[in-house]
Amino acid sequence: MNINFVIASKNPKELSGFYAKINSDKVNKGFNETHYFISLSNRSKIHFYLPNENHEWQRKGNSTSLCFQREPCEDPSKIIESWTSEILKIGGSAKGIPKLSNFGSEQWMLDPEKNQFLILVPYLSSRSDMEALI
Repeated sequence: MNINFVIASKNPKELSGFYAKINSDKVNKGFNETHYFISLSNRSKIHFYLPNENHEWQRKGNSTSLCFQREPCEDPSKIIESWTSEILKIGGSAKGIPKLSNFGSEQWMLDPEKNQFLILVPYLSSRSDMEALI
């Protein structure tokens, strides 16, 4: 089974381009000129579409969110800082400040249409640390 995500958008072509840049990916044309998608490495896809006029489009709540994760490293704060800077350059914005936790570093971001998403870089941990979590 594949898990896919959908994002309703005022401009699906531009928004899919934004997320493609975050993922070093390319935009694929979908069913028509109001549908685009990017493929993720795990065979999942993120679809971007313009809702039809009959669709009641509510832009409230944050019960779900996309999370983009880089490879674990010894200094996740440095990677989050650099990654945040890259996202700001392509039209995103930071929501609050980066947070460093015992698992790594994270930063909440907003895409150009103000959809919230998370970027995350875990700490590189030893195998014994991982076994303790199992």
